[in-house]
Amino acid sequence: MKNIFKVILVSFLTIMMSCSDDENMGGSGSNQVLQGKVFDVDFTALGGKAFNSGDKVSVNITNIAANCNSSVLDYKLSISVDVKPEVGVYENTNVVFDKESEVPLNFLAGVVEVTSVTNSQITVKINANSSTDNKVEGRFTVSYCK
Repeated sequence: MKNIFKVILVSFLTIMMSCSDDENMGGSGSNQVLQGKVFDVDFTALGGKAFNSGDKVSVNITNIAANCNSSVLDYKLSISVDVKPEVGVYENTNVVFDKESEVPLNFLAGVVEVTSVTNSQITVKINANSSTDNKVEGRFTVSYCK
């Protein structure tokens, strides 16, 4: 019963936060390495991977060295987004904050800019500020594992 309450509470808070004013990157978001907080733990992107997910690309970024040979299920902290595999700015994108042994937090008002896509890499800028405990901003490139 406690887990159901937590899920409902997280969902409610996510909806309430998504109604707040967005800090739109407008194509000019931070060029710093993606960093911030994930479940109130300092987060700096160090690795990750992207792979096709239907007509989108699932981009998974973590604070440990990771690449196409790693499993996203092994990431202790991560940020994930699903975007079109083409250069552009995507507003109201679901940015998932994930910490091992916690219910993932979906922030539905994130801004993601895909700045580069090649056969082997994808570069994104992410701006998502759900709360002081869950916020990231910056740029990161991951391997595109097809």
